[in-house]
Amino acid sequence: MHYSTLELKLERERIVIDKGSLKTKRKFAFLLEEGDVLLRNRDKLQVHEEVEVVVHYTSTQEGKRPKETVEIYRIVEIVRR
Repeated sequence: MHYSTLELKLERERIVIDKGSLKTKRKFAFLLEEGDVLLRNRDKLQVHEEVEVVVHYTSTQEGKRPKETVEIYRIVEIVRR
């Protein structure tokens, strides 16, 4: 590994999901890939920092499950420095 920081270009989205359906996992920053979805706006990271990545959520159109609105940040580009 010949870099120590990551600069991320993020795209913010607001999604409506079934309450309690959001599944996340912790991931080291150097393992991030373009297209990964973060819960927090973190545009600069040290390579060994841990970040929370969204791995799954559900959003049903029909039914009476309660909904919640969540802001997510999709990684568009990663610059390694």
